[in-house]
Amino acid sequence: MSDATHRTPVTLVAGLDRTISARIAYTMLSAGTTVVSHDLRDVAAGRVTRVEHRMSLDGVDTLSIDDIDLEHGCVSCTLRLDLLPMLRTLHRDPDVRQIVVLLDPMVEPERLAVEIGSTVVEAPDVAPGPASADVEISATLCGIDARSWLDDATGDATLAEAGVIEEGATEPDDERTLSQIAVAQVRFADAIVIDGADGVESAYDLARLHAVLLRLAPAAGMRTLNSQQALTRAVVDGSIDAMTPGTPHGRPTQPFDPLLAGGPDLDEDCGVQLVSFEADRPFHPERLHDSLDVLLEGVVTARGRMWFASDPDDVMWLESAGGGLSIRHVGTWLACVDDHSNIDPEHRVLASLRWDREHGDRHTALTVLCHRADPGDVRRALADALVTDDELARGQAYITSLPSPFGHAHRDPCDDMESPTDRTESSSASRAESRPEGEQL
Repeated sequence: MSDATHRTPVTLVAGLDRTISARIAYTMLSAGTTVVSHDLRDVAAGRVTRVEHRMSLDGVDTLSIDDIDLEHGCVSCTLRLDLLPMLRTLHRDPDVRQIVVLLDPMVEPERLAVEIGSTVVEAPDVAPGPASADVEISATLCGIDARSWLDDATGDATLAEAGVIEEGATEPDDERTLSQIAVAQVRFADAIVIDGADGVESAYDLARLHAVLLRLAPAAGMRTLNSQQALTRAVVDGSIDAMTPGTPHGRPTQPFDPLLAGGPDLDEDCGVQLVSFEADRPFHPERLHDSLDVLLEGVVTARGRMWFASDPDDVMWLESAGGGLSIRHVGTWLACVDDHSNIDPEHRVLASLRWDREHGDRHTALTVLCHRADPGDVRRALADALVTDDELARGQAYITSLPSPFGHAHRDPCDDMESPTDRTESSSASRAESRPEGEQL
């Protein structure tokens, strides 16, 4: 049995292309390593194929393939009922020193990280608890197909429409788009391997792809390959070694994390530019609603905190990718929390730096990654959606009475901050307006 004080390192391998992801994962198969994968293509029918490929400490290579029947076939129950208990069991196997989890293309690694850290599961001969009691995420790798990734990341097709899953393979309200998955996988990556570079139409298009990735995951280590170059362990290790401080390293995003973590370049490159927008006054909900199209055309992704005039206590979180966008309630501003003792110290410092005597820490902070949109148009549209001086002069009662097409998500009493991966929907669903995030993986 493993030392109780040691947690087994887990490497997550994600990506839309199954072949590239598998090649990355299996370069890591060495003595003491187990590669685990779940093929979710038939999950709607309640069937999942689990593959466990391991190499013992003495070099013996074994492979097991099992079909798992799930009574309520979905991605969430696959993870909770099979993968998470399996991680706890593997930790206790003296022949396992490292675990590589090869993720199905529909799985977002950050959501799995949340499950590993918080979901209580049972495993044979072990007390109930989260998998994080036994394992820790050491790195997340993402495989990219240079020929298709940017188109995938900027489209609006749902996973079912893109052919990644069958209808019914996820929970009924999960209408995630392929772009949302593509962006989420890269954003959570510590290292990225880009394959098929010579299949891109032009050197300029490849440079545009690099410009997007370097702004989406600025601290991630990257390696780019063409069809004549082998995807080897040295390539994978080189991408990991090239990462710099600021990668997620298995830590899920928190609402008040820096939006420009990793120090992304804010200058334009190949038409790609990262726009930072901040405001110390609230959005007019109806004008914001009418302006959201500016974030859905020519934009790879947008994300950040928002202050709505109609809901002055609520921290709202916007996140978009391609043609999908969601707006969620993720907690409350410190200005309406009496006891700050349980608030993360970094959050308290951020709030103190911008504290206003009247409005406290309320503010808007968004980042928008443009690849075809005009950054000036984006800034103007967002600025025009803020309440005006005349509206502010009419007083707080008027401001808070403004109608909101997003609904009202305020909770009473005020809650502490939640992770954006564990948030309550506060917006209506439509392809062009706001899309529900779906199941918590």
